Amino acid sequence: MIQIDKSPFFRKPFVPWYASDAACVIKALTMLGIGLFAVDGVKIARQVAAYNAYIWIPALLFTLSAVVLILNLIQIIKRFSGDSTL
Repeated sequence: MIQIDKSPFFRKPFVPWYASDAACVIKALTMLGIGLFAVDGVKIARQVAAYNAYIWIPALLFTLSAVVLILNLIQIIKRFSGDSTL
């Protein structure tokens, strides 16, 4: 009896829609826009004395968007450099 290989190595791995090239580029551009919005929020919070206590909110927003952007850019670089350890 011939055994069927359960995990053939010649098949292309399945990439979910949220990890596709287009989704990664859209996610990177969105995080860049959110980061710029957060920088403007920090500028406004520094200018208006009543908002000085709330400067942590746009700072946190910038930090989180920067982390997502960096992780996403690492994924894009790995994908386009041909690294097979995704």
